[in-house]
Amino acid sequence: MKFKSEKRRNEDVQCFKLCIARTLNPVKDHLERITRQLEKQAETLNFEGISFPMKLKDIKKFEQQNPQVSVNVLGYEAKKIFPLRISEMVEREHYVYLLLLEDKHFVLISDLSRLLSHQMSNHKEKRFFCLRCLTSFTKKEDLDKHKESCEKHDCVKLRMPEKCSILEFKNFKHSMHAPIVVYADFECLTKPIESCKPNSEHSYTEQYQKHEPSGFCFNIVCDGKKIKSVLYTKKSVDENIGEIFCKPLKNEIDKVWTSEAKYMIFKEEDKANFETSTNC
Repeated sequence: MKFKSEKRRNEDVQCFKLCIARTLNPVKDHLERITRQLEKQAETLNFEGISFPMKLKDIKKFEQQNPQVSVNVLGYEAKKIFPLRISEMVEREHYVYLLLLEDKHFVLISDLSRLLSHQMSNHKEKRFFCLRCLTSFTKKEDLDKHKESCEKHDCVKLRMPEKCSILEFKNFKHSMHAPIVVYADFECLTKPIESCKPNSEHSYTEQYQKHEPSGFCFNIVCDGKKIKSVLYTKKSVDENIGEIFCKPLKNEIDKVWTSEAKYMIFKEEDKANFETSTNC
């Protein structure tokens, strides 16, 4: 994985400043070169009251003092990229994307899609990423819809469990007993789908079969006892298996409640304790 860095041999502490200056003053070639012109351009930014090397907590102050800039920072650790800081300043003229390496060095991200796509797949088409969760989309419209809900939450870093680790549930005493359990299963017929030939130059999912329900079976278990078993097979093409499934299921559950439900033993002493209780 290659990064284009605004890094100077003896002045790494200025990397943040130079990355911002390069974003505001782009060039076609050799983004990594630090020229005297770039240094002069960096001096036009307002860093009053901010010390170097730049700290994440000071970026908000920088944004307040430079109202044309919005700064987003991604982290890099164990060969994985994750969101570190997502700017709250969304209505800005310039959007800066930086990568903070493990040695606390800021790197300018010149192509966000290319960088993040590298750790997802080998496909080369452009993708649109949500910086808060790093979910990707092939269309900007889909990303905009996703942001409506995702922007309400903080950015997250994905942590996978260690290899060969086991997650177990042991506190069965905390689980709630379900008096009625339904085990259901559908059977489907696969029908071929006629569609246009996809473009081989881009990644795609080819849909060639449609699953149509042809029947179902469900078992109702009450307090560990099998109460009812219903099996149904489609009799005509026009039948809606979903609707047919719901009707007998509701009827059978109503019968179970009527026949198997037990009245709660609630004595006068229990009633008094309930009405005077202050804790649930």
